[in-house]
Amino acid sequence: MIELSELTEFVDKVRGLRGAKSFIRAAKCITGVAASPLEVQASMLFGLTRLRGGEGLRLTNNVEIRMTRSARLISGLDRRYADILLANKDGSRECLVECQGKAIHGSIESKISDSDRTTALQAMGYPVVLMTYGQLADFDAFRVVMELIMSYLDVPLKDKTPRQQELERRLREEIFIDWAGM
Repeated sequence: MIELSELTEFVDKVRGLRGAKSFIRAAKCITGVAASPLEVQASMLFGLTRLRGGEGLRLTNNVEIRMTRSARLISGLDRRYADILLANKDGSRECLVECQGKAIHGSIESKISDSDRTTALQAMGYPVVLMTYGQLADFDAFRVVMELIMSYLDVPLKDKTPRQQELERRLREEIFIDWAGM
């Protein structure tokens, strides 16, 4: 819809106006351009601080990855844009998260293409986690996937305090709202 550079320009224009501080705080939470609502939901759960209900992970959206020769042979692609790249604090370990929504990944052709891309990325040494809406929306399933992701990042998954759990519950209520039922 808009580019990050446009958002930054707008932030500069609204400084000093009523509501600008809240807008600027919200703008700082944006991690990049996402290609789907599911990627936005995942980015919020992974990237927002624990004081905002998220996991506080370092992430980048839609990272361009140039395929190696062998990865090109597997996928037929010169490059791939990974939905979410997660990294540990020093950047020495990374993990890719690919969001698997029905609308985009539901056809047989799409599933085959996704499989080729995932195998190619794994051949390049990237751990890849395929995430569905159900895994993101369900607290317990999300915890299990978080354990897997943190093992790839070589970082222990810390338990959340009761306050942080409540903040996560509220965040989930807001981002997984049933728009169709409203």
